[in-house]
Amino acid sequence: MKLFLPRLLLIFLIPLACELQAQTQSPEQTLAAMDKSREQVISQLSFSDKMKMRSAMGAIQSNPQFITANNAVTNAPTPEAQIQARRAFAKLKLDLIVKQDPILKGVVEKIRTAQAAVLK
Repeated sequence: MKLFLPRLLLIFLIPLACELQAQTQSPEQTLAAMDKSREQVISQLSFSDKMKMRSAMGAIQSNPQFITANNAVTNAPTPEAQIQARRAFAKLKLDLIVKQDPILKGVVEKIRTAQAAVLK
C-alpha cells in the first residue's frame, strides 16, 4: 500500500503540472508552439502533399479574408490579443486551404489536431 499511494499521486500530479506549465506559457511561447506543431505535421508529409500545401498557400494569400486576418495579427494591441488573432488566422488559413484544395482536408485535420493539443 505504501508504494501504491505515491504512484497514485504521480498519476494526478504530472498532468496537473503539465496543465500549469501550459497556462504559464508566455504569448510568444504559445505562438512558437503553434508554429512548431504545424511544421512537425508538414515535415512528415510526402513531397507531393508538401507541394500541394505550398501551392494552396500561394493561392490563398491574395484572399481578402486572409489579408484582413493577417493584418489583425500584425496590429494586435497586446500579446494576448495577438494570440487570439493568431488562433483566428490559423483557423481561417486552414479553412481556406481546404477550400482551395479539398484533397488536403486530411492534412489540415492533422494540423488542427496538433495545434489544438498545444492550445489546451
